[in-house]
Amino acid sequence: MKKTMEKVSLLSLSLMLVSTFSPSTALPQMITHFKSQGVSASQVESLFSISSFAILGMLVLTPWLSKVLSERLTVICGLVLIAFGGSMPLVWQSYPLMLVSRILLGVGIGFINARAINIISENYQGQERVRLLGLRGSFEVLGNAILTALVGFLIAFGWSKAFVIYLFALPILVLYLAFAPRHSVKKSEDSEHPKARFTAKDLLYIIGLALLAGFVINVNSANSLRIPVLVDSLKLGTASQASLALSAMMLMGIVAGVCFGPLMSGLKKYLTPLALIFFAGSLLLIAKAPNLLLLTAGAMLSGFLYSLVVTSAFTLVSEKMAAPLIGTATTIVLFFCNLGGASAAIVLKLFKYLNPNPSAAFLYYALISVVIGVIYLLTQLVTSRKTFKKA
Repeated sequence: MKKTMEKVSLLSLSLMLVSTFSPSTALPQMITHFKSQGVSASQVESLFSISSFAILGMLVLTPWLSKVLSERLTVICGLVLIAFGGSMPLVWQSYPLMLVSRILLGVGIGFINARAINIISENYQGQERVRLLGLRGSFEVLGNAILTALVGFLIAFGWSKAFVIYLFALPILVLYLAFAPRHSVKKSEDSEHPKARFTAKDLLYIIGLALLAGFVINVNSANSLRIPVLVDSLKLGTASQASLALSAMMLMGIVAGVCFGPLMSGLKKYLTPLALIFFAGSLLLIAKAPNLLLLTAGAMLSGFLYSLVVTSAFTLVSEKMAAPLIGTATTIVLFFCNLGGASAAIVLKLFKYLNPNPSAAFLYYALISVVIGVIYLLTQLVTSRKTFKKA
């Protein structure tokens, strides 16, 4: 029982790691509220992205902070900041304080972002480690989906009540303090692997994967911001129904995780480009959906395909890079992933200049996705043909 609770306490750290966009179904109400303060809709949308920039900053500082703060203190600080910073709008609803709130939330998530992964790697070995790391990813998706669905219920009592979800960091803190191991066992890779360095080809490959992962995360984050606005502006449903659509989209990440292995085995290097092409189709469905049912179907399909592309990117990093370089390579991809989420509101604002229609952004994203997917697919076909000729 004690070992089970230890694992639960460590896995629970991931429940709030991707919660920055969870309250986004409150956007229409927030836009109306802040309009009276002279704050534009784009500025309100940016409140959700600013947390990602704070996470980025903490990701850069992590190597230095780990030398000053212990693992336990880092996690405690992170969870306290998530609870306090994230829930500030319950008390204060002015735009400047909302900005502070979202920054504190991002800093808190940044404190535990990398630790949630490393703490499992340091305390478990073999198949148990692999299983727990897989479960950790599912906990991320599950946490975001549950919190988003909860927001759909809470906003009936006012948009500020949506931010009560961040107080769930406190029970997670109690679990961590009660059951998490106090000492982690680090295993030095330096003694097991010869020193290795990135070649120019390695760096180009990693940056390519990082940009790809960052792009689909940017689109997924934009979906979280724009779908509630689309549902509201087109009168397709209520804010609560939009919240359920987003929750369904997020839960498809768990399905994608289960299907990833068989799909990768069957499609191999064609999985990513094909996923991108079908991803474009899901975005077109969202843009042109005449009702909430079809919009939800498009959102769910996009959630499934987005997860496949991101998982594929991290898998390819672990397969192609030498063991001592995997950690650094993963950090680079993770950095671009957070950058993609952070820039979602900025990209949406740029698209708005091109076309103010709320559905236009999905069309632009679909066009970019299909172009990348087709180019990627043609590249893989040409490579396969050359390999076949040499054989």
